[in-house]
Amino acid sequence: MQSYHISNFVPEIEKLTAVVITKNEEKNIAKCLNSLSFVDEIIVVDSGSTDKTLDIVKTYKDIVLIQTEWFGFVENKRIGINRATHDWILWIDADEEVPKELANEWITRIHQGTFHETGAIDFPRKTFFLGHWVKHSGWYPGKVIRFFHKKRAYLSDNILHEGVIPKTGYVVEHFQTDLLHYSYTSMYQYFDKMNKYGYAGAREIARKKKIAFFPQILLQPIWTFFKFYILKKGFLDGRIGIIICMGAAFSNFIKYANYFFLKKYQYVDLNEKK
Repeated sequence: MQSYHISNFVPEIEKLTAVVITKNEEKNIAKCLNSLSFVDEIIVVDSGSTDKTLDIVKTYKDIVLIQTEWFGFVENKRIGINRATHDWILWIDADEEVPKELANEWITRIHQGTFHETGAIDFPRKTFFLGHWVKHSGWYPGKVIRFFHKKRAYLSDNILHEGVIPKTGYVVEHFQTDLLHYSYTSMYQYFDKMNKYGYAGAREIARKKKIAFFPQILLQPIWTFFKFYILKKGFLDGRIGIIICMGAAFSNFIKYANYFFLKKYQYVDLNEKK
């Protein structure tokens, strides 16, 4: 009589590596790492923290800590991804938290063993601004891809708003649970980030060799505010909605101001790494 081993019928459970990039995240990193107890490997890529971030990370067992300089969001994530020992990756920012319900969606799905055509998985993200959940202004549901198979998907080269792109032949699946994002805790932090986004946006124009016209320095911020405040119903977010939409418009102004003036007068090389 021929015998069969149970492994012939039970699919092998694929393992998951979480990659977190950090710099001065002492207020967030513990909450983030505590939410990753369901993953098989955690890699933290730190780019020069001067606060207590590294001390906190070192209190966790079996975490791979990589200390490196800052090459940009995409390149620093790739450093962690290349170090991962598993094919499935969870990319998560230090100010984000995976709730138990989202972790359970992954656990349930991975045990089904039917990932053959799946390159990545997306889900909605619930973002908090000064402690308030922003339900409109283009922020929610704001679906993001964070689970992906590193042989079936890849990170885009975008300097700003990098993302995951499945390779040809693979699909994006959808989870239902919100990822929690504790984004901004002060006005200074928000507008400082919008300023940095504006500079990164100028570099993105230069990198892609897009055609830009000077009137865009005025028209694009106006359009951005209208899109997020009116079309994306930012007005329903009250005073916070005004701040968020004005910040987005400000960022667009900074983008074209950097591109036209800094490039023309060569105050800065838009192709340099920041």
